[in-house]
Amino acid sequence: MIHLDDIKHTKFRPKGRTFRSHSNDFADDPKVRRLNSSPAEQAASAYNHVGDDYSRYADGDADLAQSTLSACRFAHADTIVWKSLQAALDELRQSGITSARVLDAGCGPGFWLKRVADYSRRIGLHVSIVGFDISSAQLEIARHEAEKYLDCLSNGAKPAFDFREQDLSRPLPWADGYFDLVLCNYTVLNHITPHTLPSAIAELCRVSTGHLIATLRAVGSTPTVCITGMERVREYRHDVGRSNLTFTLNDGSQHALPFKIYSAQALEGLFSPHADVVDIRAIDIFVSRFAGDKNWTSSLLDGLPDRPAIVEKLKDMEESFCRLPGWIDHGTHVLVVAKAKSAKGEAHVEALDNCGETSPIASFADFLANRSK
Repeated sequence: MIHLDDIKHTKFRPKGRTFRSHSNDFADDPKVRRLNSSPAEQAASAYNHVGDDYSRYADGDADLAQSTLSACRFAHADTIVWKSLQAALDELRQSGITSARVLDAGCGPGFWLKRVADYSRRIGLHVSIVGFDISSAQLEIARHEAEKYLDCLSNGAKPAFDFREQDLSRPLPWADGYFDLVLCNYTVLNHITPHTLPSAIAELCRVSTGHLIATLRAVGSTPTVCITGMERVREYRHDVGRSNLTFTLNDGSQHALPFKIYSAQALEGLFSPHADVVDIRAIDIFVSRFAGDKNWTSSLLDGLPDRPAIVEKLKDMEESFCRLPGWIDHGTHVLVVAKAKSAKGEAHVEALDNCGETSPIASFADFLANRSK
């Protein structure tokens, strides 16, 4: 068996292309040398470069104004994450509150916050939403999309949006327990350098008084450059040992950014000092490997016989395997749902009891033991 930690370089080489093999080729290029700045600046540069192409890659071209999940390559993963968010919002509303604060750390173009805002209106929960990111281009898109969404609302109280530039590797400017719900989707935490990730997770837990929902790339996930699809990549190199990702896009631009992948056991160790881990599961163990994307493979896949039935079988298999220790790390992403230990107040605890929930699970081992009961 080959362990990922023993693989120093993972290379992706599309058919018909020839590449240099030396691990320091990128370091000698003047375009890359200009990216020899802080990890946050490197990641911001990459996401600024692709602009709204990141939105199409991550969320597809569908209109997301009504919280719909588009038929893109991550549609199945989005559905799983959205169910967790819905449950958290429902719990807040069922506790009797009528307003809540929501934070999206690494909000990108802000589509997830639009979904949260739209669903909250439907269940009678007024939300004040803060989204932050290190990419000024993504924040510009988020502000524009939020303005369009608010302009479409003709009656009732409108949600409040606040988008700001913030580096998650630095202390957050909010008080303890300021937010009722915190989310941090997909590769945001993968971009935090390993030595600063514990403090970043501690900060997310500190400012939360309720659910914290995070997704990260798993150690067994397929190759990614995070900012766009692999079909747009000319050269790709992921140095697992150094947690560094370097790549060249088809437009000739070269990028370097931090990218660390984690096992579920490592994630439990990072979250458990600050939060009660409610759930850890893999998302897209099988489905994403067979997903069609209209910008890439749908024309080839849609005509295959019995494809819908096969996809449904894959989804059923995922539900059977997604929380088993031997399979969690084979997903495209790992989903972590936690309750911050900073959560306080008798009313909050009473609300959980009224929702029929069991006591929080303090560790991954407890979570697995609870499943066997």
